[in-house]
Amino acid sequence: MERKVKISIRNLSKSFGPKQVLKGVNLDIYEGEIFYVIGKSGTGKSVLLKHISALMRPDSGTIYIDGEDIFALKEKELYRVRRKMGVLFQMAALFDSMSVYENVAFALRRFYNLSEEEIARQVKEKLAMVGLSQVEHLNPADLSGGMQKRVGLARAIAFGPEIVLYDEPTTGVDPILAAAVDDLILKLNRELKVTSVVISHDMKSVFRTAHRVALLYNGNFIKIGTPQELRESEDPLVRQFVEGRAEGPMSIL
Repeated sequence: MERKVKISIRNLSKSFGPKQVLKGVNLDIYEGEIFYVIGKSGTGKSVLLKHISALMRPDSGTIYIDGEDIFALKEKELYRVRRKMGVLFQMAALFDSMSVYENVAFALRRFYNLSEEEIARQVKEKLAMVGLSQVEHLNPADLSGGMQKRVGLARAIAFGPEIVLYDEPTTGVDPILAAAVDDLILKLNRELKVTSVVISHDMKSVFRTAHRVALLYNGNFIKIGTPQELRESEDPLVRQFVEGRAEGPMSIL
């Protein structure tokens, strides 16, 4: 059975001044898969994520979501596409002035005409899905970093997105919490059937959760495949990154 392409990136290029971050990248991400984009810090992983969510426009090339060229859309039409996506930002990016309840309810109020009773039901359901309950009344400052990430994830999935974008979800957390985040990614993929795109440089998470993975280096993907294919690759750049070695052809600068 042929898999449906959910996100198609074609010849995408982006520069900031003289620095070309993305150099005509091409990538297909299939519906329902957990896809990781890995690479060193500063290689353009988060820039790519911002293009997928249409928060940034390319210098050339485009991205198709469900076959629709998102950069050909007018701003009003783009809102319809963005409603398909939930985003978990690296630092959770919760609104400090809002309670947990108000944070998770934010997108529901913004995009949907729902009763307060239905909003309350959805908030409770999504918080329970990420392993949180009885915290609706608290503010983000009252929560641990791990709990803030979970609230951020509950907010990202509150309105039932088809795609969830994760910006380095395990950065800055301990190994136990990182494993818990990986379990959540797997759970949401299994229960909600979402397409997951994860930006990371955490190889443990890649091997625990990814269906496929792409290594971004010097503006392009140098390897796309399953985690096992990366593990078995003879490419010296891939081996250096997967094994986490300072010595090798991949510059540490």
